[in-house]
Amino acid sequence: MYKGVIMRFRDLAVNIFTSGKSPSYGKYKEEKIQEHGFSDYLIKYVLLNFIHIFGFAVLVFFVFQNISVNSYFDAVACSFLAFGTIIGFIVSRTKVAQIVPAMISSIFFGSFCALIIWNGGAHGAGFLFIFIYPMYTIILLGMVKGIIFSAVLFVIVIAEFFVPGASRFEYHLDISLRMIAVYILILSTTLVFETSRRNKDRVNERLTQKILGINENLQNIVEERTQKIVKLQNSILKTMSSLVEYRDFFTGEHIERTQHGVSLLLDEIKKQELFAEIINDWDMDLILQSVQLHDVGKIAISDLILNKPAQLTKEEYEEMKKHAIFGFKIIERIEADSGESELLNHAKILALTHHEKWDGTGYPHGLRGHNIPLQGRIMAIADVYDALISDRPYKKAFSHEEAVKIIIDGKGTQFDPVLIDLFIKINNIPNYSLA
Repeated sequence: MYKGVIMRFRDLAVNIFTSGKSPSYGKYKEEKIQEHGFSDYLIKYVLLNFIHIFGFAVLVFFVFQNISVNSYFDAVACSFLAFGTIIGFIVSRTKVAQIVPAMISSIFFGSFCALIIWNGGAHGAGFLFIFIYPMYTIILLGMVKGIIFSAVLFVIVIAEFFVPGASRFEYHLDISLRMIAVYILILSTTLVFETSRRNKDRVNERLTQKILGINENLQNIVEERTQKIVKLQNSILKTMSSLVEYRDFFTGEHIERTQHGVSLLLDEIKKQELFAEIINDWDMDLILQSVQLHDVGKIAISDLILNKPAQLTKEEYEEMKKHAIFGFKIIERIEADSGESELLNHAKILALTHHEKWDGTGYPHGLRGHNIPLQGRIMAIADVYDALISDRPYKKAFSHEEAVKIIIDGKGTQFDPVLIDLFIKINNIPNYSLA
């Protein structure tokens, strides 16, 4: 129970002294604390709220003291300044920039010091308040504004000390000179400390900028080397896919054309926001790079079958169908040696499943419908389209229109119906087709 009460009082005190802008209460902390620096931001609020609360208490005491001795003018002056502390306290809890309540507080505090000196208080509390003022204003307002406010009070204090009738109390020369000397000393010391702090901040800022520059250079070096690795990777993939094309005389530029087809289908899938739960995790560049390996298994197929200038026999066709499994195993072996990667994972799927059919009559595993990975369903359309429009020993190339019709006729049997709808959409747009 007592612990809960103590915690509530603690939270209340934190709320009051930080103007409700501590992490516990700062609903608009992000827009200001991050802008000014967390610790400096809160320290300034704690400082000005301490002066508000302490000043209000002292002024209320002076109000009642002056009323008791019938000094109503002083009571009104103190009441006016007490009202100023309330305004500063309220303004500090709003969303205005911190400089606004800081200036209100500095004006109040300066007036409070001037009033005390005017009333003969330099022998007591006023002595302390005047010396606090330069530090207070410079911390709250910064170097330039703090010096201006301190200089204004300094001029007022000199007038009250040396101009006859400027204050109720006639100060001795030695007290006046001592007060002025100490004020100048405090102001000078504060300026030295503030200048040192600013220089330290500048050094820290320069170091930070230097570190950021080094980090940026390192990042550029990493990016440059990454690009070189990617280029090397692409070169290796291109070489591997070229080996297949060099052995298969009838499929020249098949890789480039199927990459183009896959790219168009992927663009349309993204545009129509389909299969989002699957493709959101894909790197599209890696998908297109992996297309180069979809027929890599043909390396393991006999040249007599690959380059036979006639239609394959049933036995030869069964042997040709093994290229999907061979491709999968080749990429799996590469992956075992080099480690898993997104590119090789896509390449394995493409190599293994690009001959599967929607109705389950494809090879090598007879997968059906959505059991066929999306990569394989996309690749199947691009691969068949290119095969249709290309010359083969056993057939002439079909026209684009004939190839499109054959693929559309395979909707729901050989190909994913949703992807065929996208294929139709692509081919109905002028200058935008798989051709």
